[in-house]
This record gives sequence, C-alpha cells and structure tokens, in this order.
Amino acid sequence: MKSRKKASLMAILLVTVSMVFLAACSGGESSTTVNGEEQIVWKLNHIRPTDTRTDKAAKKFAADVEEATEGRLKIEVYPNAELGDYQLVQESVSMGEIEMQLASMGTNVDPTLQIAIAPYLVSNWEEAKEMYNSEDGLINKYLTDQLNKQNIKLLAVYPQYFGSIFLAKEPNDPTNPDSKKNVKIRVPGMKSFEEFGKGLGFSVTPLPASEIFTSLQTGVIEGTVGGGTELYYNEYRELGKFVMPMRTHFEAHYLTVNQEIWNKLSKADQDSVLNIAQEFENSAFKQAEEEDKKYDELIEGEGIEVYDFTDEEIKAYADKVRKEVWPKIEDQYGDIFDEVKSELGID
Repeated sequence: MKSRKKASLMAILLVTVSMVFLAACSGGESSTTVNGEEQIVWKLNHIRPTDTRTDKAAKKFAADVEEATEGRLKIEVYPNAELGDYQLVQESVSMGEIEMQLASMGTNVDPTLQIAIAPYLVSNWEEAKEMYNSEDGLINKYLTDQLNKQNIKLLAVYPQYFGSIFLAKEPNDPTNPDSKKNVKIRVPGMKSFEEFGKGLGFSVTPLPASEIFTSLQTGVIEGTVGGGTELYYNEYRELGKFVMPMRTHFEAHYLTVNQEIWNKLSKADQDSVLNIAQEFENSAFKQAEEEDKKYDELIEGEGIEVYDFTDEEIKAYADKVRKEVWPKIEDQYGDIFDEVKSELGID
C-alpha cells in the first residue's frame, strides 16, 4: 500500500514538473510585475554571434526600449539564431509565437521579398539609403506592405554590407564585365543569382550555404557568391585566394515584430519604440558604411588578394547586369520591379 502511495505521489510530482517546464518553454509574449506595474516581455531573435556589431546594437536597442517605456516593455535578446533558423522564426513571428526578429528577409512565404537582395538593385551607399530607408524608401515601403500581409510589422532596416565574390582560383580579366572568368562558383538556389553569375562570365552551381565549405575544400566549386567579405573572412578564409568586392547586392537585416502584439502597446510606448528603431537604423547605416572596407583589409591580412575596383568599374558591372540580366529575372519579383526601374531611371 505504501509503495502505491509513493508511486502516486511521484507521478503527481512528475506531472507538475512537466507542466512547469512546458509553461516556461511555451511561445508568445509574457508579462510580470515591476514596481506595481505590468511589464511585458518580448523575445528578439537575431542571427549574428554574441558580441558582433549586430548583437551589440540589438542589446542597446532592447536597453533603450526598456528605459524609454519605464520598464513596461522588456526585450530579451537571443543571438546566433538561438530560437531557430530565420525563415522559420519569421513564420513564428507571423503567428506570435516569437515576438521579434532581426535577420535576413525570409522569402519562403512570399518569394517576391527576394527583391531586397536583387543583384545590383543598388551599387553604392547613396542609392542604398535612398531605396531602403524607413521614411520614404521604395524597397522599404514594398517590404512593409508585403510583411503586413503576414501579420508582421517592419520597424527598421539594419544594413550589413555589399556583396562580394570569394574565389579559390584566379579569375580571367576580373575588372572586365564581358570577360569569361573561367571559374566555377557556387550561387544561392535562386534564379536571380544563377543568371547573375552566368551574366558575369562564371560557370555556376546552385548549392545551399551549408555545403559551401566542403565544396570549396574538395574542389567541387572554385568560389562562391551571395555573401559579403565579412562572411568569407569568418567562415572560409583558409580556402580562398581572391576576393572581388564588386557590390553584387545589398545585404541588410530587418527588425520586425508581430503586428497583433505590437497593437497591444499603448500609443506612447509605440512612439517610443519607433523613435528608438529610427535611431537604430540611422546608426546602422553610418556604422556599415564606415566598415565598408574593414573586412577587405582583414581578409587581405590573411594573404588573400583583394581586387581594387574603381567606382567606374563597378558601375560598368551594374550597367551590364541591369541591361542583360534583369530582363531574365524581373518576373521573380512582380510589379515592384517596374517601380524600381522607374526610380533608377532605367527603361
């Protein structure tokens, strides 16, 4: 009889512990009380490692929000994709299971959001600020409207870098847009980058990012496009010999929040968060532009040759891509591409 009572007590204890654990792990916003006032707690997922520029900026954003709202809103920052892959987390933000994310634009639900990384959509910082800024940028407006359909509010743009090409083999006549490069490169599995790579004179092989290292190591590919020199420096520098920093595309992360959860905030707290998000964006543009050459110099210090492209040479590449590649890929983006061409004065 005693053993049965002990077993029953143990079963109750296990159930209770399980319920507490599940409650702690469940998604969605939570709240507590601070100084007699309700404090809302949000989770913010970002995809850069701890102590990177992005991580520090996200933590400052969170601290500024908590201070501005007098503790009514607390944001817990989870770096290095601790809450999951950015595509899946974007869907979780859409459903309100995770409140916020700072990451690349997920395109699983809406492929037209690939417009954000279209090759040579912009080719310098002036164009980037004009197209992507949160006040009146054409791309920002499109992303805002499309994300709204996913129940997501776009708060700010966080620029990272312009894309470059990383090579383990010397390319033929690298500053000439019309040359056959005689190098086989990995491209992301997108029609836009496949056509882009071929248009620049490379042989292309679509591969997921997870296969880049091994494919470079074994010679399946001789280079890769789709990232920036920062990525190549951190992930592949021992495998390469050349970098072409030719501003292939503009890479930014996007600060987003679930729309319904956002709507629960008071107007005063919403205004505070929006003001801080604008400061967050302005600071990020400034920092990213200042760091434009930083990773070129770092990777050069590892013995990798970095080609020094002039603005005129980059413009020649951009003009070629806009004239010859864009007609082959504009159907991937919908009507927004006509607006982009109009904005840039391209027929």
